[in-house]
Amino acid sequence: MKTKHLVFLAAILLIGSSCDKEYTPASLDKIRLAWNDDPATTMTIGWDQLAGEEPIVYYGTKDRGRNWKKYTLLQSPTRVFLHQEMNTHFCELSNLEPDQAYYFVIKDSEGVSERYWFRTAPDKPKAFTCIIGGDTKPSGEALKAGRFTTQMIPRLRPLFIVFNGDFTNNGKTPEHWAQWLTDWFELSRTSDGRLFPIVPVHGNHEYGEVGILNKIFNAPYQFDDPINLYYSLSLGGDFLHLTLLNSEVKPPLKEYSEQADWLKMNLERTKNFTFKLAAFHKPFRPHTPGKKENLDLFRNWAYMFYEYGLDIGADADSHMSKITFPVVPDSIYGIEGFVRDDLNGTMYIGEGSWGASPRTANDNKPWTLRSGSFNQMKWLQFFPDSESGEAHIEIRTIITSTRDTANQAVSHVEGVGFLTEDDVFVLPESINIFSTEPYGSVIKYPYKKGR
Repeated sequence: MKTKHLVFLAAILLIGSSCDKEYTPASLDKIRLAWNDDPATTMTIGWDQLAGEEPIVYYGTKDRGRNWKKYTLLQSPTRVFLHQEMNTHFCELSNLEPDQAYYFVIKDSEGVSERYWFRTAPDKPKAFTCIIGGDTKPSGEALKAGRFTTQMIPRLRPLFIVFNGDFTNNGKTPEHWAQWLTDWFELSRTSDGRLFPIVPVHGNHEYGEVGILNKIFNAPYQFDDPINLYYSLSLGGDFLHLTLLNSEVKPPLKEYSEQADWLKMNLERTKNFTFKLAAFHKPFRPHTPGKKENLDLFRNWAYMFYEYGLDIGADADSHMSKITFPVVPDSIYGIEGFVRDDLNGTMYIGEGSWGASPRTANDNKPWTLRSGSFNQMKWLQFFPDSESGEAHIEIRTIITSTRDTANQAVSHVEGVGFLTEDDVFVLPESINIFSTEPYGSVIKYPYKKGR
């Protein structure tokens, strides 16, 4: 009897040992998600493979924890290369179900990753939220402030994030990218393992290595040339169309550039969408005097935005915050090229400062609704037509960090509550929303005076 007990105990220990070995960590890090194609049916998972061999993503709509054998779907990496001192692997998942949670692990010869999950976009009009912002730095108080802003993501649980360019100082320093991606992976995910897809936009700092966002996030480009890193995505059927432009592709000395021709075709194809939003790095008219005017972009894009009824133009680069009234280009009566038009205009929001040191916001225009100097992100809530009201967008500017008298970054994230999956449209406890009277803390589009 005693011998049987010893055999039984040895068997239990052997099973436990094999389970521990099975679930030792996979040799990878810097996991990130990106949307490069249809957000309702695809997702790109990227990571840095540190060691080990033959990594495979196991995934499905049911949460199986780290038990990779129980997931119903699997996918090997679709793109692998060495770059920026990283062994980058991209796994492009396709044929996913719209508006669905997917759980996944990555297994390699070393072990199994933690279980993570994401949500696909809806394929028909449905309310959702997103975050828009840009401009981070790899050192000092700016690095600290950028980390504060990234920590707001798991609190708000957006469907996705548009990062509007200037990820690092020059886009070509390996340790800066390693730091940025590590911070993103560690600080932007929720406690229950949810990861959020990034929609990257090319900034002037990424021009240090043309096409770098394709290497970091698998971002698509046009005409078989990575210099043309611009693309578009549609969400909710014909509810929202996102156009991600590249303000660093300099137009030639003619009326329209190749990018503008592509933009015209893109806007023509999607002109009947409920909402149309374009994101680009450099603003036409910066709201701080330290930044030059971008007249070439204005000439190439502003009139086209007006022609096709663009609702929101989101920019960055200037390291401060602004929201304009809806405006239309007018070369005769316009102030700096624009006049206010609440009915037909485009509302411009920006101008970066995710982490980069805020510049003074002292170049307002007659059509500026409000501006400020602090680290921030724009939190947008999209609502389709319903019995309770017409389709609209609610825009809030979230203050994530300010500077004290010693120019030290002060967090405005600590103490902010965490939203749940069932309630992503409420205001978290203790969140700091920028408010300017008489406009209040939320700006709605379509814009109507007094609300």
